[in-house]
Amino acid sequence: MTRSDSGFTLIEIIIVTAVIGIIAGVAVPNLLTSRAIANERAVIATLRTISTAQAQCWSQRVVDTDGDGCGEAMSLEELSGTIGLRNGPMRLRPATLPLSLGTLDAAGMAITKGYRVALYLPNAAGQGVIASAANLAGVHADLAETSWSCVAWPLNRGGTGQATFFVNQTGEIVVARRATYSGNTSMPPCGAALVGVPSNVITGGDVAADTVGADGNLWNTLR
Repeated sequence: MTRSDSGFTLIEIIIVTAVIGIIAGVAVPNLLTSRAIANERAVIATLRTISTAQAQCWSQRVVDTDGDGCGEAMSLEELSGTIGLRNGPMRLRPATLPLSLGTLDAAGMAITKGYRVALYLPNAAGQGVIASAANLAGVHADLAETSWSCVAWPLNRGGTGQATFFVNQTGEIVVARRATYSGNTSMPPCGAALVGVPSNVITGGDVAADTVGADGNLWNTLR
C-alpha cells in the first residue's frame, strides 16, 4: 500500500498565483472605473441641486444686501445654513443644501463623493471669489444678482473621477472630459467653461457649450 502525497506542487502554486494575478489585473481597473463613474454621476446630481437651490433663493430674495428688491447668489455655507446670511444674522431654515456641502475646507471648498466643489461669487471687477465666509464682504451685490459659478473636479483624477464639471446661473452643466484638473495640485479657474471673458471672470461670458472654454479645454453639454 502506497501513501499519496498531500498539498500542492511548486508548479501548481505558480499557476494559481499567475491566474490570481491575471484576474486581479482585470478586476481592479474595472472596480476603479465603476467607482469613478458613480462619483461623476453623484457630482452631476450635486451641481443640479446647487443650481436649483440658487434659483429658488434668488427668486425668494433670501439675500438682498443692497435692498434693491433683487435676490443675490449665495454661498454653499449660506445655502446649507451653516452660517448666517450676509444680510443678517439669521440662518436659512429650512436649508436648501445638505450640511455636508456647507462644511468647507481651509481653501473654502466642499468635498463630496471624491470631488472638490468650489462655488464662486463676483467681486466689483466681475472676477470670481471663492464664496467662503471670509470672502463674502467682497462680493458685489449688483453683480451677484446675475452671476455665479460652480466647478467640480476629482480629488484624484483617474482614481476618484476623470472629468471636470461646471455650472453657473444658466443652470446648464458642461463637462470637460480631457481636462487634467486634480485635487489641490491642479484646480480649474472660476470661469473655466466660459467664452468671451478671461478665465478668472464669471460675469458677461457665455457657457462654452461644445466648444473650447476660457481655460483652453473642450467643454461639452451633458447628454
